[in-house]
Amino acid sequence: MTATSSSDKPFDPAEPIPFGDFAKAGAAGGNMLSETAKLNAQMSTTLQNIGREWSAFVGLRLREELQLFQAIHGCRSLGDLQQAYARFWQNAFTQYGEEAQRMLRIAQGAVEETADVAKEAGEAAAATSREAA
Repeated sequence: MTATSSSDKPFDPAEPIPFGDFAKAGAAGGNMLSETAKLNAQMSTTLQNIGREWSAFVGLRLREELQLFQAIHGCRSLGDLQQAYARFWQNAFTQYGEEAQRMLRIAQGAVEETADVAKEAGEAAAATSREAA
């Protein structure tokens, strides 16, 4: 004997059409939008911080290059020129290393904040799905 499915039944216009619970679906969608907005705000803040930090660093390095040209202009011997370049490159290596550390701290903070937001979103979605059940 074959099982009959609901599609084997003839259409009865008097039967209500089964629709999902739109209120619960709307609440879930609202929660998702809210969590997405939090994530976008956090990402925007992170990108602003990175941009601000990088702009300040580039400005610092440009001033260092200007100082190098001024030092070269004042050089009177090959030894003076070597010292000017040595100071420039020593400062550059130090400053690039410090900048890399600052950028890593910003990125690490962003990853931690993103993980927190994602965890909250997952918890909110789980709570919404439990309420829907």
